[in-house]
Parts: sequence; structure tokens; C-alpha cells
Amino acid sequence: MATQRTRRFLCLTALAVITVALAACAPRGQLDPPRDQINPRESERGAEEGNIGQPPGAPPPVIVRAGDKRFELTAWTYCFGNGCADGSRPVNLHHLGAAPRIEVEFPLEGWTFEAEFAPAGEDCPRRHVVAVEQTGDHTYVVEPAGLAATYDVTLFGRGNGDLFVTFRWTTPTNGPMPMPHARLAVLADHDGAVDSYGVELELADLAATPESATAEVTVTAANGESVTFAPNLAPGCMAEGTLYWDGPDQPGLDAAALGPGPFSYDVVITLDGVEYTATALWPDDEIEGNEPSVSLDFTPPLPSLP
Repeated sequence: MATQRTRRFLCLTALAVITVALAACAPRGQLDPPRDQINPRESERGAEEGNIGQPPGAPPPVIVRAGDKRFELTAWTYCFGNGCADGSRPVNLHHLGAAPRIEVEFPLEGWTFEAEFAPAGEDCPRRHVVAVEQTGDHTYVVEPAGLAATYDVTLFGRGNGDLFVTFRWTTPTNGPMPMPHARLAVLADHDGAVDSYGVELELADLAATPESATAEVTVTAANGESVTFAPNLAPGCMAEGTLYWDGPDQPGLDAAALGPGPFSYDVVITLDGVEYTATALWPDDEIEGNEPSVSLDFTPPLPSLP
């Protein structure tokens, strides 16, 4: 199963989308429900002010700087010391303007950061996560990512705990573009026995959302027995360039009963009339931290941003 910290990051960075369409953005078996807020009143005040107050036991503030603008951001969600708090992302974010890069300071040793870029003002934004470069023991730099635009940037820090802070930034130049990626979950290891918790197929960071999309999956056991089925394309609020198929459940159970493993997955995707194929082996190709999903590499390559 996915690690607690990985699931926690995936869940919390998608909170805005979950508010609009929970079913679309929290695939079954991938995300844990958030913990109860330990101080909801404090979180509400923070949403109004653009920062939550510094409660006892919280991690130190994260300092973000661009030119003459400098803000101390307190974490709106964190696990630190002996406590955890799951809050809401602030509504009125500090805006760092159109700086070429953002400098970050954090006083604790051994912490690393990632940055998630989500276009500001969109209900179902395309989210792009990049690593943050560490430039010193306590200093980091965030470079532009994706097309030049105004983004809500969430920093996810981890060390002897984890934390989330968010600010707004208008990137003046383009940065690295997100690359298409795909995953499929059919079978799962249930205490040493092959089982299925349902079917999930996801394509993300395509150049654009196609007007038409179909999928066909074939699961074949080591003895040659196989089952072929068409997953259900899920409705709901999806980011541009994202497709998600959810279920049906019965083909997964049928696949678990085919025979011994390993199992091959053969996937055919048709996007706007163009066919793409991929093959993976379960459990050999499981994605670390996102088990039981396997990674899919399609031929020809999925359409990507320039």
C-alpha cells in the first residue's frame, strides 16, 4: 500500500479539487481521508488573513522572498513534533509579483521541498509538481514551471515532519513542462493472496483533454488465461489533460481468479481516433508508493505540451 506520507501529500494538494468533485479527484484506495483539524477556529482565521496563526507545537514559518517582498508563511497543514493539524489552504494568498524566481528560507536541518503549481482561479486546475533546489543548509530556490502564468504555489516540506504553505506567483517565463504519465490498478496483494480492490486507469498531463476517449484492458495470468474489459470513464471535474476511468469492479475480481501470476496488462487507449498501446507486468511494475498501480508507457507517446 502507499506510504502514509505519499498518500498525505497527494490528498492535501488536491483539496481544492476534492471540494468540487470528491469522487473525481480521490480514486479509491489511493488517498487517505484527512485528519480532523485540531483547531478549526484558528484555521478559519488563517483562511481570511492568508496565513494561519502560529499554534504551539507547529513547525517554524517558511520565509519566501522576491525582491523587496518578504513573507513568513506558517503551515496550514503539518505533522511536527507530537502533533498534526489538517487545515484549509488560505483564501487570500500573499502575492510575490512577477519575480524571476522565489527564494525560500527554513531554519531546520535536513528538510527538502517540492513545489506544486496550480493556475490561479481555476476550479479544476492542472497541477504540476517539481523539486525545489536546495542552495544552502537553510535556503532554497523555486524556479518557474509550466507556461508563464499566475499560479498558486504550494510548498510541501518534509524532514522530521511535514508541512504545507501556499503563496501566489506570476511567473514571467516558461519553465519545464509536465510530461504525460499513466497508471493502472487492477490486481492487489491481499495478505499474500491475489485480490482486486477495483479498477483504476488514469492518464494525466496530456497536452489537452481529448473530445473522445475509450479504453480496453486485457489481464493475462501466467497460465495464459485472460479477461478483457472496457473500464468506465468517470465524469466530474478533471484538470485539463486528465482522464480517469473507475471500475467496473467485477473484471478485477475475475482477473484475480484467472490463475497464478505474474499477470500481464495490455492496454489500448483511443484518443480522438488515435490508438495508443501499453503493456505492463503486475506486480513487477508496481509504482513505489502508489501500489498496486503499475506505470504505463504508451506507443506512440501520449500527446504532450510543447
